[in-house]
Amino acid sequence: MTGCVEVTFPEPMPFNRRDRQYFPKSTKGVWYDKTSNDNLKDSIIIYSEFIDFGEEPLILGDKTILRKFNSYFVLSSKNEDGRWVVYLAKCNDETLSLYEFDGGDKEKVAIWEGVLVGSGVEKFQRENSDKLSEIKLNPSNNKEFREIINKGGLSHMGDFVR
Repeated sequence: MTGCVEVTFPEPMPFNRRDRQYFPKSTKGVWYDKTSNDNLKDSIIIYSEFIDFGEEPLILGDKTILRKFNSYFVLSSKNEDGRWVVYLAKCNDETLSLYEFDGGDKEKVAIWEGVLVGSGVEKFQRENSDKLSEIKLNPSNNKEFREIINKGGLSHMGDFVR
């Protein structure tokens, strides 16, 4: 599900919110891709404690955290470096919309840099290349995290229907 440039956070987002042990009832079940999007599978299945994208399932626990923030469900997944890759989902009636932080989108990166001044955005290049491999976002609080979202810092991955 991630693009070529991984975007990570220092901890699960949002800060200081309770971890949910289960996916909410409104999201459980089989969801089918509403559009043809190469970044997503044709369907996803959400169970009580895990989500199946057709790859390795994401199981809620120490390495995969689900939280609620504004009207989004926020799924944070720990990578091998100990940082967190964050996805957001919004469930409206019979549509599940998925969002990500796309490090390959220069307009989104500019939004992040505008919100997270100073050392809030760290860029890392691939070895022997001028291409980026990772962008580390370091918001200092939920206000900054909310501002990134509200100013258009998310990329829409696709919509799913039941």
